[in-house]
Amino acid sequence: MSTPVSFREHLFDRYKLLFDWLPAEAAPVLDVGCGNGIYTQHLARKCGAAVGVDHNQKNLAWAKREFPFCEFVLSNGESLPFDDAAFGAVMLTEVLEHTRDDRQTLREIARVTKPGGTLLLSTPHRGLFAGLDPDNTLNMLFTRLSNLRIPKPGGGRFYENFKFDWHRHYGEEELRDLLGDNWRVEEVAFGGLLLYPLLYGVENLIDSFGSTRSYWQDYRVLRRVRGLDFDLNFGKLSYNIAFRCVRV
Repeated sequence: MSTPVSFREHLFDRYKLLFDWLPAEAAPVLDVGCGNGIYTQHLARKCGAAVGVDHNQKNLAWAKREFPFCEFVLSNGESLPFDDAAFGAVMLTEVLEHTRDDRQTLREIARVTKPGGTLLLSTPHRGLFAGLDPDNTLNMLFTRLSNLRIPKPGGGRFYENFKFDWHRHYGEEELRDLLGDNWRVEEVAFGGLLLYPLLYGVENLIDSFGSTRSYWQDYRVLRRVRGLDFDLNFGKLSYNIAFRCVRV
């Protein structure tokens, strides 16, 4: 399966960075926390074969309909239903911070990756503006709305019993410790500062209160501007961090 020349133009910030890092000969690729499979199908187009894993059945059902040339499996990252050394590369894009057990997730990824295989990891960094994390701030807003007991037309309350897991941020040394002896870190990239979390927050608000059409088209301008911020290396102050690692 060949990759169209214009294909890369549809990718932004961390997705573009990790896509460029992904070896074309790394098939099959495992996309952990694949969501609705949009990114998974891009990986398959570059490498020829990709498997997406997610715990959300609704997202996976949509992905299976839209991208039949990929395989999608219901699972969490802590217990992957695959044989040892089954994949040439694993993609972990903004997922580690959501897992119940980040260390166990990385152990499982190491188990299913071939020796010499690649792990591409991106996650929020504990930088200067980590406190503006749009997921955390929006979810805290929903929690407070839930506590206000605002009545909903037809019965019940808006955001009744709303709960969320805290969106973690990591430092470079913390990530290296979590990776342990299973991985050799080949490259580290920092990016983004203030525009990235602010524009990501705007996108989240639109998703929460507005209507959506196409995942890659609705917010093209927002994502291009956000990508400009992501491409700037602010070092330890950055909002994002990404690792390229090799399985040893």
